[in-house]
Amino acid sequence: MRISLALCSLASILVACDGGGSGEANPDAPGTPGGWQPLVTKGWTLPPGGEDTSNLQVETISEDIVIGGIRPIAPSGTHHTLLFKGASGTNIIYASGVGTNELMFPPGTGMRIPAGTLIGLQLHIFNPSDQMLTGTSGIEFLPVEAASVTEEVDMFLPGPEDLALEPMKSTTKSGTCTVKTPYKVFAMIPHMHQLGTHMKTTLSVGGQPRVLNDAPYSFDHQTVLAFAPIQLNVGDTITNECTWHNPGSTTVGYGESSTTEMCYALMYRFPRGNDEFCED
Repeated sequence: MRISLALCSLASILVACDGGGSGEANPDAPGTPGGWQPLVTKGWTLPPGGEDTSNLQVETISEDIVIGGIRPIAPSGTHHTLLFKGASGTNIIYASGVGTNELMFPPGTGMRIPAGTLIGLQLHIFNPSDQMLTGTSGIEFLPVEAASVTEEVDMFLPGPEDLALEPMKSTTKSGTCTVKTPYKVFAMIPHMHQLGTHMKTTLSVGGQPRVLNDAPYSFDHQTVLAFAPIQLNVGDTITNECTWHNPGSTTVGYGESSTTEMCYALMYRFPRGNDEFCED
């Protein structure tokens, strides 16, 4: 996606540049102290049959927060959500599709988001009914005490970027990331764009292969895959293999727009590292 927005500074933890719907908690999980709280939300209204594939909201955090769990606020009409740091849409924190469940970080870990960080929310909303549809969609988080966190969580993106998908054919491409510092991985989000059809993600741990995901891919249903933490050491590898089908008449390359392509396993790990993108 390509995002260009005017940004503003805020006085409370989260105050929207566009005030529609900001600060409204999921009624099923109110943002009480110690419980789930809204991180960023956006109110919307769609006419019958209406669709908005890139409904954007950018907010600024004015107090340090530490996230111990994260989940979507997804009333009827919410197709998918994408949460990212900054305004470029590339530093992804979380993504959800239809039916995505909460992601809980392992005990003793958390994702720190310092005051002053820009947080962006992209919504894809759709009204299949014959009535007006109104809702508030977004992301909420479970805060944890900073003192309880001994390891910091971050997300990194192993996968190839040298993509050239020729027209009228299927293409498979893989990329390998070699681990440079020890860390544990515990969740991933397969991420491609509209031409993606299949993704396989394989770890090599001490020379032994371990497949994390080998499944068909749908741009409309991007899910979080959580698993028990897996220790990766220096020299272990992560290989991400993607298949696309390009029915068009022109070659499609790598890019941020949904009309270009990507091949990333968006992975959560601890402790945090310095390599947001990783390919040998």
